[in-house]
Amino acid sequence: MTAQELRDHFNRVYGIEHPWPKTYEVDAETYANCCQAVFDWFIEHKEIHRLASNEERGNYYMIHLPIGLNGGLKFKGVELILKP
Repeated sequence: MTAQELRDHFNRVYGIEHPWPKTYEVDAETYANCCQAVFDWFIEHKEIHRLASNEERGNYYMIHLPIGLNGGLKFKGVELILKP
């Protein structure tokens, strides 16, 4: 599932009338797609911070990833838990 498909699923199932779940189990592909969507958002909104420059390895940047209490990525306020 893509990040947009997961977002659409949450909107369809919960909408604005019902609270979204605090955690949600996803497969590895969906988790990876949501991770990439979070990275893309940070880059698009220039929420990256340059840490250092190294001639051999290039530039280093930092972003603040939203992580939930269980160590899962927070996506649209929902902590994604990777299915075993």
